Amino acid sequence: MTRTAILPLLASCCAAQLIVNPGRMRNRIDVFEPKPGETLLHCDVTPIHPALNFSFRYQAGYRVSMPASQFTGTGHRLVVLVRITSHGESREPVYLVSMQRLPDIPNTSVQLHFGGGYLLGEGSYQVDWVLLDDRDRVFRKGWRVDVHRSHADRNVKVAMPPDTVWDISLRGARLLPRDSADAPPLRLSILLNAAPVSPRRTHIGPGDIGTLLSAISSLLERVPVRQARLVVFNLEQQKELYRNENFQLANMPAVARAMNTIQLDTVDYQVLKNRSGHVDLLAGLVNQEIQSDAPPDVVLFLGPISRYEDRIPAELLARNPERAPRVLNFQILPYVLVQSTLPDVIRNATSRLGGKTFMIHTPGEFATALEKIR
Repeated sequence: MTRTAILPLLASCCAAQLIVNPGRMRNRIDVFEPKPGETLLHCDVTPIHPALNFSFRYQAGYRVSMPASQFTGTGHRLVVLVRITSHGESREPVYLVSMQRLPDIPNTSVQLHFGGGYLLGEGSYQVDWVLLDDRDRVFRKGWRVDVHRSHADRNVKVAMPPDTVWDISLRGARLLPRDSADAPPLRLSILLNAAPVSPRRTHIGPGDIGTLLSAISSLLERVPVRQARLVVFNLEQQKELYRNENFQLANMPAVARAMNTIQLDTVDYQVLKNRSGHVDLLAGLVNQEIQSDAPPDVVLFLGPISRYEDRIPAELLARNPERAPRVLNFQILPYVLVQSTLPDVIRNATSRLGGKTFMIHTPGEFATALEKIR
């Protein structure tokens, strides 16, 4: 089995990590303490320092690397347990759990890589991390995390209270109330371009997925929406990956799982033959919105810049002069320092439809762009 065949299955560990009730951890809490005679796994865990993400929350986490040769054979499982304890007034620990069944692994020298993440309010925390496998082998690591606003973030309103821990799905999160002066709720369609945030990357990593998920959560929290449709697509695979006609924050893990299935290292032969397939896919997604029996008020493209620079022929795009939605394009480029880039196929389509593109480099710029929807 090759490295590319193993890694996509391991990547879903990040998406499945959820907060669990401490009562369910009674039989597991003792694993955080070493025991005589236990067998240790070979593993390397690197903490990811907290950074303000596009949901205006501080996201932290970890990256894991370990030899696949420890798990040769079939039926192996991994469990990651994370205990995060605030040093503030509330010292009750928060527990996060993720579980993953490994694929069949032959004798190999490759490394398995995966990651996990969580959201933190301002404050200081102790993180205790444990990896268990189906043979009761174990690896532990602990570290301290300090979350404080930098000078650049001083004017950003952080969207979660201090000394709190949430999972990235926001399941059970106490969301901040909206401004009472919000505009009337919209019918919003989000067309998410599931691609690497950096144009030079050839795979969608946990960081890319986290960035896109955080942007979606901000949309649903800060924009008054009466109905949100989410469509996730990938132009290189010429494929629609996920569709939900009534999307809510609780559906976020399903979106992460859909993005984890993308394998940009391999391309189907039929995709290579259809050189204009990405244009057809994009036009088809837009036309479904325009020709819908209940068209949205706003169609929003969201995601990184595409590698394609085609112009969509006008005849491929439908028209609905009576109920034409506004079209906006939020292109996220957190790692791109230059201000000028060539228009990609999504930007060209937005322009063809009379819409506007916003180039977003920072959470502050994203907050400003959200006001354009409102």
